[in-house]
Amino acid sequence: MNTQKLIFSSSQRGFASVLIVLLVGLALGGSVLGTAYYLKSSQKSLVASHALTNAQSGAWTGVEVLRQYLNNLDGATILSLNDNSLKLKIQDGRELNVNHIAATQTSTSPEVYQVSAQVQNLSTRSEASSTIQIVYEIRPDATSTPGEDNPGGSTSFPEAMNFYGDLTAQGGIHLSNGDSERAVINVAGNFTANSISGIKTLNVIGDVNINGAGIQGLENIYTNGNVNLNGSGSVKLISAKGKVTTGGSWSADDIYADQDVTIDSSSTFKTIDTKASLLVSGNSNITTATVGQKITVNNGSIQKALANSDIKYNVWNALNSAKSGGNFTCVGESWDNFSSLSAVNFTKCKQPSSKIESLSAGTKVAFPTGAIATVTMTGKPLVNAHVYEQQANYVFDVDSQNRIVVYVRHVEGIEDGQYFLAKNGNLWGALCRTVESSSNKKETDPTCTSESVTNLQHKNLTWFKKIISYASGTWSLEDYQKEITSIAPGVILFKGNINIPQGKYSNTIIATGNINYGGSVTLDAPNYAGANTTCLANYFKMPTNLCRSKVELIPASIGNIALLSGSCSNSSSLEACEANYLGGNITLGGSATIQGNIIAGNKLITGGSTNIKGSILAAAHTSDKQSSLGGSTNIDFDGKDQDDTTIIIPGGDGDDEEAPSSGSSEKAKIRWARYI
Repeated sequence: MNTQKLIFSSSQRGFASVLIVLLVGLALGGSVLGTAYYLKSSQKSLVASHALTNAQSGAWTGVEVLRQYLNNLDGATILSLNDNSLKLKIQDGRELNVNHIAATQTSTSPEVYQVSAQVQNLSTRSEASSTIQIVYEIRPDATSTPGEDNPGGSTSFPEAMNFYGDLTAQGGIHLSNGDSERAVINVAGNFTANSISGIKTLNVIGDVNINGAGIQGLENIYTNGNVNLNGSGSVKLISAKGKVTTGGSWSADDIYADQDVTIDSSSTFKTIDTKASLLVSGNSNITTATVGQKITVNNGSIQKALANSDIKYNVWNALNSAKSGGNFTCVGESWDNFSSLSAVNFTKCKQPSSKIESLSAGTKVAFPTGAIATVTMTGKPLVNAHVYEQQANYVFDVDSQNRIVVYVRHVEGIEDGQYFLAKNGNLWGALCRTVESSSNKKETDPTCTSESVTNLQHKNLTWFKKIISYASGTWSLEDYQKEITSIAPGVILFKGNINIPQGKYSNTIIATGNINYGGSVTLDAPNYAGANTTCLANYFKMPTNLCRSKVELIPASIGNIALLSGSCSNSSSLEACEANYLGGNITLGGSATIQGNIIAGNKLITGGSTNIKGSILAAAHTSDKQSSLGGSTNIDFDGKDQDDTTIIIPGGDGDDEEAPSSGSSEKAKIRWARYI
């Protein structure tokens, strides 16, 4: 028995070890499989996280692009976004979806708008998407009044031309080599022209009257008044709160109006939308007409007509479909050149017909939009030359003895203070502290009795010509040559009127009165002239408020100004300033050449061929405020970005030495955001 037991025990020897090994193997296999599954899950999670991160980054890019888009809209355009969708184009040709837009006005004084939207980025490469719900607050007039974003109360004008009175352009306006976003004319009064090229958008508060055939590149007309187009030309969009009348061979993609539209031209129109009536007399083809009142067609054709009142189709031409909330009058009972007619009543139409449908009285069939925008301009700027005295390097005036005195500021090596403009030996144009009058009756200019601190005229010229002179309230800058800079570069301010018949200048020229600028003159504003001319000018002292060094400019906005005119003694309010306004007119002679922005306190008048590289502002501070561009006026932005061409009218004392040259503020701000 004992032997058998020992044999049985020996036969089972090693089974426990095998079992243990098997269990350990199973555990190890499970661990390996678990580790592999974990690694695969982690990889998927990392890929998904990376994809989501890219999608979210793209969505936030869309949030900023949308904010910048809202930053440039006026109130009416903001409200027009309500219940619409947008597609945002970003880098690499990608598009982002903006859905569920809700736009409301939350305040009228000041204007404040709130826009909420969902910005979605779909990434096909990473198979991921991200959607951000965002709420913006927009203040369209943020730059026109002082506030937390704009403590100086300055106003900026980034567009090409801004006129606060009427504008007549009989000789033509041409914008060449320009950024299309800056190819804009803003007019607070009426606009009349016979030749335009290169202008993208007209924003006019009054009426628009365009005649002639020289209309090229005009895309948009927005007006609070009437639009009258004659001659020939084309435009993509017209929005008018008044009437629209076309004659000749004008055409437009879309016309939106609050009042009557009259088409008397041989052209093609895609959309005509008016809250009033439509009259078609010209041989034009209209794709769709949506009219709040009646339609009368005496010539031409309409593919689709919708009118809440009567429709009179007095031509035998084809008509695809029409709906009238009143009576539809056919050209004759034999006319059958249509697909479908719907109206409350029919006159002279072939009946019965399967293509004719009777509507119930009072049926409304048209829902016109009318004008799609209201033109607004920022609060009228107050242009006062006296504001710039603290920034001027040389301020010219006369004392009680009719001697020319110059107050010098911000000039290297010259102590700020008052100096006389006098003769130093045989040299004209010297600045010195003390002078004595000549005993020679033929000699009217004083002579320096103290050391001269500088000479304002180039030494090669001062032997022969007195460039700066004064008589009876009017200054004169006149130099017979145009090869070298005539006077010291920098900001110069003249108290009175100034005539500039000829010469070469690298200055900001400011006058408290009017400026008459001749044809044989070349003027470059300091920032346009560059550091080599403004800061490193031979013989002349460096203006320290415009130059950091001999080779580097300070981007002060005043250095972008070429000409500025007009002043008032009481600038406590716009009304007080305009009650005693002096000057403000700038007149440019034929073949005038200017690089820099032009600011007229009242109006601008050009003649002949005028070439301007910069922007224009005419503030219309007097009753005689109609600007006129004659001959041809060429605005050229080639090589100049918006920092150079944006006009800034400062508040306070006008000292903007440290201000950014763009002068812009953000009107649209993000108030709330979340992922959804």
